[in-house]
Amino acid sequence: MSMRIAVDVDGVLADHVKAVLERLSEEYSDFDRTRASMTHWDEDLPSIDTSLKTEIERAESDSDFVREMKPIEGAIEGTNLLADHGHELVIVTARPEENLSATHDWLDALGIPHNREESKSTNGQLKTIADAAVLIDDFPGHVEDFAESGKYGIIFKQPWNKDQLSELQQSPRIFAAESWDEIPGIIESIEAKKSEFV
Repeated sequence: MSMRIAVDVDGVLADHVKAVLERLSEEYSDFDRTRASMTHWDEDLPSIDTSLKTEIERAESDSDFVREMKPIEGAIEGTNLLADHGHELVIVTARPEENLSATHDWLDALGIPHNREESKSTNGQLKTIADAAVLIDDFPGHVEDFAESGKYGIIFKQPWNKDQLSELQQSPRIFAAESWDEIPGIIESIEAKKSEFV
């Protein structure tokens, strides 16, 4: 059984936090935060008087930066395996509309399969706007909303969502993935479970 799967970009396909922190380390000699030390995607960075969210938005307004970002380990292989099993992948990202072209260029260059025409920027809306059975995302709120709408969510584990994991996983419609290696098996579990819920 094939499904349409909505996939977030930042924190799921793209290692955006690591890239932004490396950029900040180059710009500020005394900046020493690491990806593992982050506790929230919008946390303050008082040593340089800004926030992670602000710096992510600043970096992602640079199309060259977007095109050079490194993928999350296993994302290329994992997405291709899902596509090989007949699943359709659509990108659903909070990145602004004007960043989508550079994002598609990045996905194409890496060979990450996706339906370009059906992919979209949420423009501040919930990701439940995606016409998909499953959402893979690193932001707990999006995954929870997706599950509450009668669909399924996979929370991609990151340092900034670890505190919400146990609560999220109380829902039978939410699964957690430590890495892309786990996602094909989770998708198989969701396919098996779909008939259990109306």
